[in-house]
Amino acid sequence: MLLANAVFFDSPTPFKTWGCPVLAFPQISSFLYCTLSTWIRGSKINCFNKDAASTMAAYPTATEPSVSWTPRRNGMTGLRRGTGRVFPTRFTPPSSTIKPTELFPGQATYGLLTRYIHRHDPRKVLLFTDGSCLKNGQLNPQAGWGVVHGPGFAGQPPLVVSGPLESVGPFGGPGVQTSNRAELRAVIAALGLWNWLDEGFNTVVIATDSEYVVAGATEWAKIWIQNGWRRAANEQVMNKDLWEALLGEVERWHDYGVSIQFWKIPRDWNEVADAAAKEAAEEHEALYGWMEVRGLSH
Repeated sequence: MLLANAVFFDSPTPFKTWGCPVLAFPQISSFLYCTLSTWIRGSKINCFNKDAASTMAAYPTATEPSVSWTPRRNGMTGLRRGTGRVFPTRFTPPSSTIKPTELFPGQATYGLLTRYIHRHDPRKVLLFTDGSCLKNGQLNPQAGWGVVHGPGFAGQPPLVVSGPLESVGPFGGPGVQTSNRAELRAVIAALGLWNWLDEGFNTVVIATDSEYVVAGATEWAKIWIQNGWRRAANEQVMNKDLWEALLGEVERWHDYGVSIQFWKIPRDWNEVADAAAKEAAEEHEALYGWMEVRGLSH
């Protein structure tokens, strides 16, 4: 049985998954079903916790042998701060009117797992990300993020992971609830969600409607780092911690031979990730403490 959409956490906290196939663990007495609007909590899948065994075998199906999976937490070392050694690049589609799902049609990969894979280059995979913040810039804002990492199997809903934005940054500093932070958080979650190299990819394309994210990651960050993370008038760059974490993920994947690209898309091409981010923002208050979002690599 393929563990196609599992996530784990260092403490019990809600993250949402949509459209994933059935998950089965020898450590759990019954099957765990992930369906639309089902919340997965760390307390229910504590075999994913940091003190658990490093590998888990899934039950086989009639056509698949048992598969051993190893939890991955950012190379087992936690998020790193990006140094500017490597930067992502902009993805340029062959036409401004071609949609992501036309250039990256859904394809089955392993068992029930599906991905958006480039129609001419099977080593390029695409993910959609989005962030949302209710009452952005006002009192009591609530933010959330969403990642779409596959089209769903046999007509099922797309594979989506989403969650509320933390009130603490990746390196322990305070984190305010804003739409920009939620956008960045979604990208960080997407880059760490799976072992893209093990799946056979050498390029991960992030499709987002945020120019702040795309221009910031591919252009502005170079200048910010040269200037000591300062902007004009000597102002400190906002969301420095998340930018460092994002660039750290880019550098980590570069070390494994995987390149990261960003594709700026219209908002109406990003509706599924947008809906997931908004729902996460609406249903839960900010989490205190940074939560690692990781799938299982094979």
